[in-house]
Amino acid sequence: MKLRKVRLGVLASTLFIVSQSFGQSSNVISAAIEYNKYEPAFVQQDFKKAKEHLLEAKSFIDPAMKNESTINDPKANYYNAMINYSLLELSNYPEYKDLEIYQNDSIQTVIESSVKKTTAKKRWKSEMEDFFNRKVGQTVNIGEIMFKQKNFEMAYLGFAGAYQIKVIADIEEERDAMRTNAIISARNYIDTLIKTNESEKAMEFISGALEMFPKSEELAIAGVNLALENDDLEKAEEFFNAAAAVSPENKVLFSNMGSIYLTAADKAYNEFALMEITDPGYQEKSEEVEDLYTKAEKNLERAIKIDPKYAEAAYNLGVLYLGRGEKFKTTAAQMDFNNPDYDRVNQRSLEMYKKAIPPLEIYIEQDPKNSGVLNVLFQVYRNAGNNEKALEYKKRADAAAAEGN
Repeated sequence: MKLRKVRLGVLASTLFIVSQSFGQSSNVISAAIEYNKYEPAFVQQDFKKAKEHLLEAKSFIDPAMKNESTINDPKANYYNAMINYSLLELSNYPEYKDLEIYQNDSIQTVIESSVKKTTAKKRWKSEMEDFFNRKVGQTVNIGEIMFKQKNFEMAYLGFAGAYQIKVIADIEEERDAMRTNAIISARNYIDTLIKTNESEKAMEFISGALEMFPKSEELAIAGVNLALENDDLEKAEEFFNAAAAVSPENKVLFSNMGSIYLTAADKAYNEFALMEITDPGYQEKSEEVEDLYTKAEKNLERAIKIDPKYAEAAYNLGVLYLGRGEKFKTTAAQMDFNNPDYDRVNQRSLEMYKKAIPPLEIYIEQDPKNSGVLNVLFQVYRNAGNNEKALEYKKRADAAAAEGN
């Protein structure tokens, strides 16, 4: 039997593929060796050596993660996940400021992808689970110890770290518990900062915590309250938007924020009313007033849309329109009849009075003998030009007042 002739081109190509595959397997082994040197160095607090071994391990594993022969290999991905996670972990230590480049979403995506690829072989899947469970245990232990010592910042970092590991490693078990513990620790830390008059630091912390837990209504509302206490409406709005995104059906949240905007709008209007049209910033102040009233109206309307019989939001919306109607009426009264804006301002006043009627009637349905609101409805209908309804509410208001309501 004669040997078959093999074309040199095919042979060379096959040898190249084999050599490439062997080379990447060698890289995986080298990465494993360096990583196994890293852990003892880190435990011994030889930070310089630990970093050197870890970066060397990464220099070996990166090419393997780009080659077709090893990119999906469970063993290669096992080491890739551990090496990248360790770099992410290490970057949080003050001694490794130069590793902060690894604190990004892309490295987390790399880790998560490699974790999934280890499931192809039972051995590496099990090894991967053991690695991350060990990491979870370490961070939970830190969280529990720090919480008992009332070091709530470190307790938060411990529990939040455990939560993040579970997300990265796709571990569902007790993930919600870690989230809950982290938020409890966060609230305690925020309270501690408030007591020590470190409000700015507390707001910075809340912003960071919301990046980790964007669906935490509790943290977002804490931020709203804190920002308002510090007269920082812009920051309060940022936190409110975070809370609203999580709880789009929370009528109390929208009602309260609408009331906050209304108070801010009235304050801005009072400042604006003292300005002359020639004063610097006159136009900007006018736009600020309109913007605040619009935000107040929008949020109060949202609360009523959620609950059409929500009395508190309805009352505040009625007050908003009534107040605006009164302001436009006063402005019109101070204008010359020949002023080209007179009719427009007078018309806006009438529109506001009419808009005040529906929400105030929603309120009076819930509290039909409130003489104060009945009197307001009397005034609103009279200013809106509906004398028949005005008289009806005047009689109801007088009757309620006679009964002591």
